[in-house]
Amino acid sequence: MRLVALTFTLLCAAVSTAAAQAPVFSAEQVARGKDSYIQRCGICHGENLDDGDFGGAPLRGSWFRDHWGSGSVASLFSYVKTTMPPDNPGGLNDTTYADILSYILQRNGYAAGADELKPDEQAMEAMSLKK
Repeated sequence: MRLVALTFTLLCAAVSTAAAQAPVFSAEQVARGKDSYIQRCGICHGENLDDGDFGGAPLRGSWFRDHWGSGSVASLFSYVKTTMPPDNPGGLNDTTYADILSYILQRNGYAAGADELKPDEQAMEAMSLKK
């Protein structure tokens, strides 16, 4: 019985570790995201993601880490999609939200790779913002 319990515990730990992966996005997506961010988000959140004219929450640095650093990419994507832009929440297409999010992630020190961040919340759920 102990062997079964130990095997189950190890299996659960392996699945949990495998399930949590770093965010996935590409450099090309970051470039698109930056353009969209400047057009759609910059006025409130600022050019540097923390210096907007209209008091938008900081999107980089310690504030970002404190609010989002223990969650998943899916939770951040869902929040952004349902609340932004303030005058038209959900008004952008999912690909644009994913592009903007990739730019925000890159500015917070996450590394770009070969694959794009797909606007698939189930896939994003496996991507951890923990560093």
